Amino acid sequence: MFQNNVFQPGAILHEVIAGALRSKGTTFQNWCKINGLSITAARNVTFGQSAGPRSQAVLERMINDAGREVVATAYRMRMEEATKLARVA
Repeated sequence: MFQNNVFQPGAILHEVIAGALRSKGTTFQNWCKINGLSITAARNVTFGQSAGPRSQAVLERMINDAGREVVATAYRMRMEEATKLARVA
């Protein structure tokens, strides 16, 4: 179980991190390569399929490298939008 209570693992978190990395001039794939992770392993972390202590450390590093405040702001906005859409449906 993820100890991070700010970000819920899943598609939104993955997309926000990937977008924040792009805004810094890199890609999710390049971040994985630089950090010695397979893309699949890193995706498993952002989607919550890997949630042990090592995965938590990877997620924290990924969020920090992407820019914690950018990720937090974009994540909050995406979650608010998803909540609004869920109410309409």
